[in-house]
Amino acid sequence: MTDTTQLSQLASLVLPPSIMDFFDITGMDVEVVAPKPGDHYTQIVHIYLDEKDNRTDEFNGLRPNGFTEPTTIEDFPIRNRKVVLHVRRRRWLDKEGHNVIINPYPLVYEGTRYSEEFAVFLKGVYGNLSGDLLLGSSPLDR
Repeated sequence: MTDTTQLSQLASLVLPPSIMDFFDITGMDVEVVAPKPGDHYTQIVHIYLDEKDNRTDEFNGLRPNGFTEPTTIEDFPIRNRKVVLHVRRRRWLDKEGHNVIINPYPLVYEGTRYSEEFAVFLKGVYGNLSGDLLLGSSPLDR
């Protein structure tokens, strides 16, 4: 088994389901943060993902036009390390030169900056996703 295959298998266990079908891992950093009183995290794992070219035949006429600015999504912590996904979507140009983004994926829970699985987990623990949770500030961050 190659290193790339092993990395992909590990990533598929850690990242939200099927994300490897739509995105490539382009990098990863571990940031050491000074703990604040009550913090559970001393490190933040940043995982960088770029959208694959998953165009269907109906979109083959589009021309590549780089990537969007990264969107950050908080995901399940890994071994007491906060996890932040930095997702860049592909931009395309249509025949008239207009920017187009295709293949909307359900990456975040509606109204939050959390992955769908993490938001459902928080909702189960804390009852609802309002106030600080909607703004991306979890009681787990404190």
